[in-house]
Amino acid sequence: MGYDPNEESVPSYRLSLITLFIGSFVAVYHVVSLNVSLPGFIQIFHSELGTVQWLITGFTLATGIIAPISSYLGNRFSNKKLFLFSIFGLTVSSILCSFAWNVYVLIIFRIIQGIFCGLIQPVSLAMIYQTIPRGKQALAISLWSASTILGPALAPTISGWLQGYNWRWMFLVTVPLGIITYAMGTKYLPYYRVNITQRLDRRGMVLAITGSLILLSLFGNVHRWGWFSGNSIICLIIGLTAILLFIQHELKVKEPLLQLRLFKSRTFTASLAASVVLMIGLYSGIYFIPLYLQEIHGLSSYEVGVLLIPPALSLALATILSGKVYDRVGPMPLVAIGAILLAAASWKFSHLRVDTTLTYVAGWMSIRYIGIGLSMTPAMNAGMRVVSRNLSGHAAALINWLRQVSGALALGMFTSIFYSRMGVHLEELNLSAGQNGEKWVHSTAYTMSVDDAFLIAGLFALTAVPLALLLHQKGDDTSEEQTGTSA
Repeated sequence: MGYDPNEESVPSYRLSLITLFIGSFVAVYHVVSLNVSLPGFIQIFHSELGTVQWLITGFTLATGIIAPISSYLGNRFSNKKLFLFSIFGLTVSSILCSFAWNVYVLIIFRIIQGIFCGLIQPVSLAMIYQTIPRGKQALAISLWSASTILGPALAPTISGWLQGYNWRWMFLVTVPLGIITYAMGTKYLPYYRVNITQRLDRRGMVLAITGSLILLSLFGNVHRWGWFSGNSIICLIIGLTAILLFIQHELKVKEPLLQLRLFKSRTFTASLAASVVLMIGLYSGIYFIPLYLQEIHGLSSYEVGVLLIPPALSLALATILSGKVYDRVGPMPLVAIGAILLAAASWKFSHLRVDTTLTYVAGWMSIRYIGIGLSMTPAMNAGMRVVSRNLSGHAAALINWLRQVSGALALGMFTSIFYSRMGVHLEELNLSAGQNGEKWVHSTAYTMSVDDAFLIAGLFALTAVPLALLLHQKGDDTSEEQTGTSA
């Protein structure tokens, strides 16, 4: 199996962590690198938004459907081999994306890229709890989380500039990091294998992939279809049925694809619920603030990226700070304070105006990100701490799977709220526009719709506070027995 990560003699754990940090950064970078660059690809390939949108939609679907089977693959082949394979695949697929000769080929390569990105996150998270000394895990997970934050922080700025220079470099820019990660991983990542004989739960895999694919498709299109349209209702019924059948099957099978009995742990369940709530709150800001800055203030994607670098750095620092103090104060106060800051900043963003200053936006975005940084890692770490090492792969897969689905749900939900409120505000403002003109009506209605979305996001963030009360007060696990294979 390997070695005991509780021993301080674990070789080169710092170099192992650096390897996981870089690999996670590269994966998350490609998750968000095209979020503010779609209009540019419409011009580059002389295509339509509905087609170019699949550069993100196809990628998201790929990352979502691969997450549930990451635990089986890691247990079967070892997480080290799976991590190296994923880094290699991500690097090659990035090179292929740079050679795409039309938008349809680029979509196919992006889907392939998404599969490898979807594996790297849960695998790297599981490796931290399998190979990093226990006393170092809180700080290690905060550094790992910081890598997942630097990606969204830097990707819009870098990709926005590279698209104007040569769009192919948007994909090639991470290739050197991929090569470095693969070389370091080969040398420094320790080998750990949980179960050599586990069989693939094929029925569970089909049900998980089917449910994920349909629900992710629903959440990605609900703002166009409408919640009560025939397409939405059919997708919701089929998707939820597949997930319910998956849950029923997993609780019965001897070797499940995902160990759902982990939810017997109150701490793990509360931790995962809080993580989902915080993820939904995070996505609302990542999505709407760049749109607001581009649409209302006329900033380019590059300028938006530059403006949001200080908030992103604040998030990274808060994430590292939470890891340093976790063992002293425990997860409860960190999650509660972070959720309150997130809700407060969301409330301030529900009062945006057409002439709101960029300083106001950057300042409250920093506070919002500090809240996320203080709470996201402790919420996740509290749950992972009560999971036995042999089940850390299952726990990591569950966390990343639900984060993918909740992220897609958040985008679908908030986009739907935005467009429905946009119609209402346009109708109201057109009646009282007077001499202000069509441009004023559109800008004002757009801003008011963003306000409405953030109001809902703020109220939703507050639900993480009572969930925080269910988490352990201390950084150790003495108050609750670890969830093991018999859970």
